[in-house]
Formats: sequence, structure tokens, C-alpha cells
Amino acid sequence: MCFIVERVIIPKNTHMKRFAGLLALAAIIILFTSCDDGGGFLSASGTNNEMMVLMDDASWESTPGRALFDVLNSNVKALPQPEPNFTILQIEPDNFTSTFKMARNVIIPEISSIYSYPKLTADIDKYAMGQVIMNIHAPDSASFAKFVTDNRESIVDYFVTKELERTGKWLKREVTAPLSRAQQVFGIDIYLPKGITNVTEHQNFYWATNNAARGRQDVVIYQFPYTTEKVFEKDSLIAIRNQVLGKYIKGSFDSEMTTANRVYPPDYRTMVMDGTFRAELRGLWEMSTDMMGGPFVMHAFVNDNTGMVVVVEVYVYAPEMNKRNLMRNLEATLYTISLPKPEEAIIEG
Repeated sequence: MCFIVERVIIPKNTHMKRFAGLLALAAIIILFTSCDDGGGFLSASGTNNEMMVLMDDASWESTPGRALFDVLNSNVKALPQPEPNFTILQIEPDNFTSTFKMARNVIIPEISSIYSYPKLTADIDKYAMGQVIMNIHAPDSASFAKFVTDNRESIVDYFVTKELERTGKWLKREVTAPLSRAQQVFGIDIYLPKGITNVTEHQNFYWATNNAARGRQDVVIYQFPYTTEKVFEKDSLIAIRNQVLGKYIKGSFDSEMTTANRVYPPDYRTMVMDGTFRAELRGLWEMSTDMMGGPFVMHAFVNDNTGMVVVVEVYVYAPEMNKRNLMRNLEATLYTISLPKPEEAIIEG
């Protein structure tokens, strides 16, 4: 562990509306900057889902800055209440000293006539391990604003994915060993956050929860034979989810868990992670007759070692609090999943 002490000077003309946020970030970086295990390279600092934007005050308050703010301040998908994707801190480029260079997520806009068209590039681990810097170039303010608006989903998804990957790596270091029952029953490696220890099992079904009074987090894993690729279509995944979770997850008055299609039609996408195709479903869950509900994210994929479709879902119940960080911290569990080599698989007979 390294402790870095550096004097931070906030210029007198810094906007007061950002003063508290900048001091908070500076305090985090000064008092608790960790070193990576290898080579003494410092790890990025700051809180989860925090975004630093290097932009002069005039540009920030005008068209390009407002366009970028609207992108970063857009609502997180599939939460029951509006919450911004990021906590935004804007600083003048001249204030981007070595202290603030440790920030985990940074966007550096550059508007100049030397560029013939808008583009973006990314620097990984430039000043610190785990850091992501996105450079957005454009020839003028109008093209910059249009570019970030047109690419809003790509910009947000890129940083959110990096946050999830970063948290997933931290989780694997924190927990140190994958869930043994997931290895034995489903033939996968997955790391669950500490505290999610209340377990219910049925054949081909595993459900773990922290059963917390505040900020409840749950992880569900189940599997079934792979027979057709149509199982990965959106409607099929919703139907399977309602069938399986409706059977095993019950509430008061014999209520069943179901997908809240009418409130928020689930988002669906596909991806490839570590060479494995995955389908993702993101939406809201509810109990059929209880006043309970919240967000969920599901990943489904084929385990080639077993010929089974494995579904891993995380969901939270926290009506008393904001859910962005709670949900993303749990969603990072999905980014710890891996398939062992066939000769290394440990599966019950």
C-alpha cells in the first residue's frame, strides 16, 4: 500500500458548484492511493462510476459541454427510478496535475481546426493501473456536440463495461476462490461478493442472497440442455426466466417472481466474452401479488464442456436507497465468470 501526499491548490476562480466534489476527489487520491502488485505502478483512484472531464469552463457551459454532460448524465438503464450513469466532475485542463491524473475515468475533449472530422481514441493505464482515458477530438463545437450525441450509447457503454471489468477483477482478488458449488453443479468458475451466503438449492438451480434488510443482493444460477440457438432470443429468455424463477422464488401470499414487461420492456443484447457467446437481458422484476420489485441483469451462455445452457442472474431489492452502485457492484459478478478447460472441470456425476 502506498500513501501519496501532494499539495492540492484549487484556484480562486474555480466554480463553487464543483468545489466540494473536487476536494472530495483530491482527498480520496491523496489519502488512499494504492499500488498495483507489480512494479509499483499506482492504481487508479476515485469512487465507482465517477467521471472526470477536462474542459475549460466556457466550453463546459456552452454547446459542447452541455452535449457531453447530457450523455454522461443520462439515466442508467433498467432502474426503477432515474439515476445518472456517472457522477461528473469537470475541471480546467490546467488543473489536471499529478493528483487528478490518478482518476479512474477521464474524458479529454479537444476541439481544434487541426482535426478534419470527429473521432475518439482511448488510453488504458496511461497514468495509473485500471485507468481509462477517452480522448474526443472534433474540428468545431457543433461537430463535437453532434458526435457525442450520436455516439452517446457507445461512450456510456464503454465506460460502464470498464467499470464492471475493473470491479470484477477486484472481486476476484477480494474473494480469492471461485464458488465451489458452481464448479460442481454447473461446471463454471464464478466469484460471489462476500456476505451472499444464504443458499437455496434445487436440481440444476442455485440461489444465494445476503438477505439484507437494506440493500438486498441475490444471485441465481440455473441450467438446462442446449437444443436450439433460438433459446437465446429475447422472448425465449424472458419466458424461461419467468418459468424457472416463478417456480423457485416465492413471496408472500404465494406470489411468484416475474419480469415486469409492462413497466419496462427488458433490454436485450449479445456479446462475446472470453471467446464465449452470451445473451444479456436487463430489466425489472416484480412479485406477482407483492409490492416488491427491482432491477436485474441476466447472462445466458452454453457450457461447451457439458452441453448445457447456463443462466446467471443478479438482482437487487432496495426500495430505500439508490441502486446504481449497488446493482453495478453486483453485476460485476457476471464479469468473473469463466469456463475451465475440459480437463480441469469439476462437475458432479
